[in-house]
Amino acid sequence: MQSQLRRCADILSSGGTPDSYPWHTLDYASVMRVRACLLDAEYAVATVNMALSALKSVAGAAFSMGLLDADRLTHIRSVRRISGDARRQGRALDSSEIRAMLDAATGYAVLRSQRDRAILLLLCGAGLRAGELVALNVEDVDVTTGIVWVRQGKGRKSREIHLARKVCTQLKRWLKVRGGHDGPLFSRISRADRSGHQRLTTTGLTGLLRQLCELAAVEYFTPHDLRRTFITQLLEQGIDINIVRQLAGHADISTTTRYDCRGEVVVQQASRGFSCW
Repeated sequence: MQSQLRRCADILSSGGTPDSYPWHTLDYASVMRVRACLLDAEYAVATVNMALSALKSVAGAAFSMGLLDADRLTHIRSVRRISGDARRQGRALDSSEIRAMLDAATGYAVLRSQRDRAILLLLCGAGLRAGELVALNVEDVDVTTGIVWVRQGKGRKSREIHLARKVCTQLKRWLKVRGGHDGPLFSRISRADRSGHQRLTTTGLTGLLRQLCELAAVEYFTPHDLRRTFITQLLEQGIDINIVRQLAGHADISTTTRYDCRGEVVVQQASRGFSCW
């Protein structure tokens, strides 16, 4: 629920956080705004409905505390859930698409170039959710040992991920140009190519990936498709699916299978190679 509220607060107040957003001011229009934004961003049906449920729960709590009137609560609860196919959506990117976007990022000024390349490689190489990536602080990454710690991920679960050498190398480059101050690992960058202390938001992350997508002439994808890419690549390498489940932070292995984008070609190859004699 926390990740859903973080996404909603970001939409409603352009970078707001669940702790700072005035949830008692929720009304029908603001809930519909979140619904529309998530649909425009092509989030999965289940994700949109979870966000709506989170907002309705918060509204209910505000009503119980006397901070929100019954009329507004009724209107908020009248917002309909999204109907549609909840099966696996999205796609996995191939290596040529990733390389094309990495090359496109070199056209930016130095600071933004190193940040965006680090973000892209970390999403593909660690399978982080968008909310997990923007929540990372400098102390959550150890480039010497090649470990990133995801603290309080989905379901309040933490996990440790060992990074590939290429990802670590790019993170070192980013940290070098970023400077040694503590705080968010990825912050906003001004037009003058200066990094501040303001944390990058999920909306900002979506925007920068969309720009890279357009510059590299890559087929449209969502930030979550990079997580699908990470999981699919591991499965293609023959990594046991239970290990992949742990790396992805899934509680149920059936969730991991929905991220498998290897497609019918792999299924056909496996069928042809089967022999019971």
